[in-house]
Amino acid sequence: MKTPNRFQLTFDGRSHAVVVEGQDVSEHVAAVDVHAVPHDLPRVVLHLRPTGTWPTALNLLARIEIGMPPEPGPAAAAFLEALDPLEVERAALARMDLENVPGGGTAAVLRQLAEWARGT
Repeated sequence: MKTPNRFQLTFDGRSHAVVVEGQDVSEHVAAVDVHAVPHDLPRVVLHLRPTGTWPTALNLLARIEIGMPPEPGPAAAAFLEALDPLEVERAALARMDLENVPGGGTAAVLRQLAEWARGT
């Protein structure tokens, strides 16, 4: 696990300010992605402006992930652990696309889980 870093994002209705480890980096940042899951530190991804360069001093102050998508494993595990096995089975068996072929039941379960994960 990476060492957590102090991060602050403020918005006054017109502009934003991004501070990492006490240093304002707003002028270098085009967008900020914040992903949070229960029982874990939020993951912050800073997207640089196309012409921006990262201040050299910050290389020593913080480990910043630039444009890296979050690892899906922990979120997928939390999603699966929260499911009721009987509910999953009922939903999969009630699907119109359930096929009576080898692997058909598993395919229905996987399609159902994918739909739930997407919120559909």
